Amino acid sequence: MNRSRPWIARIFLVVAATAVIYVAGAAVIGWGHLRDHLSRFPLGLFLPLAGLSLANYLLRWLRWELYLRRLAVDIPRRASAILYFASFLMVITPGKIGEVFKAALLRERFAVPLARGVPIVLSERIYDFLGVLLLAAAGLATWHGPLAGARGGLAAAACVPALLGLFHIRPVRERLLARLAASPRLSRYKDGLEGAASGLGTLLGPRVAAWSIVLSTAAWACEALGMWLVCRGLGLGVALGPACFIYATATLLGSLSFLPGGIGGTEAAIVWLLGNVGVAGAPAAAAALIIRIVTLWLAVVVGLAFWLPSRRLLLETEPPARGAPAGS
Repeated sequence: MNRSRPWIARIFLVVAATAVIYVAGAAVIGWGHLRDHLSRFPLGLFLPLAGLSLANYLLRWLRWELYLRRLAVDIPRRASAILYFASFLMVITPGKIGEVFKAALLRERFAVPLARGVPIVLSERIYDFLGVLLLAAAGLATWHGPLAGARGGLAAAACVPALLGLFHIRPVRERLLARLAASPRLSRYKDGLEGAASGLGTLLGPRVAAWSIVLSTAAWACEALGMWLVCRGLGLGVALGPACFIYATATLLGSLSFLPGGIGGTEAAIVWLLGNVGVAGAPAAAAALIIRIVTLWLAVVVGLAFWLPSRRLLLETEPPARGAPAGS
């Protein structure tokens, strides 16, 4: 039985639903107006835009490698890269929850316990959130439209992952685990929970956190810069600071919508925020469509490019000889 088929089927379902959403949006805005603005966009800009998105992916892969090394997960570098980039197919799952697939593959293919795989995936999401949040905060200094008073909200949002940093403090971690273990439903998972909490504490420690925040912010800054280039290419007259705020805020709102890949929510947020700096519906929609093609949909293409030739490596039942020792 081909275990990849359910995932591929779901991906095509999401693609079909996206096409319906985009067609409906284009019909509301006006096909002619949208087509006119898209036709004016310089084709030569797609290369640097793709380069910026690829830089985002590469920086986040370097962060992934850092986490593997910190948790003593020893797998071949080539296999690590294939697993990581193939998982980009999962970016169009709600809230990117499908990226837990990476932890599952680490266990099935390389005998890496979930207690080490899950903290890696969770840490990626935490630091992505912080990186985008920092970009939104930086862009807010130049933003004068709606949400201009959101500094308090951004600070409050930053407290959530900061509180998770308490996992790095062993007494706090042990007290929390003791409470969880007191639950009859969770007590049998005590060893796994302790391992996962310890791994998460390691990845949320000061040294790893400093590198992670730098890599995460730099990675997402590449795509925010791409938003500015798209605005320039369309002649929208949006400065770098507001473009950064628009992209980061729309990304956050799209994630909070819990829609697959933020599809529909992120685009709507971009159009709305651009509208508040004087950009009309059709050019704003063109900007949203282009930036999503070179960020979200390019990631899906990259994932597919790694997945298709590597299905045997990712799905075969016998793990490679070189791998982490099995554990709980």
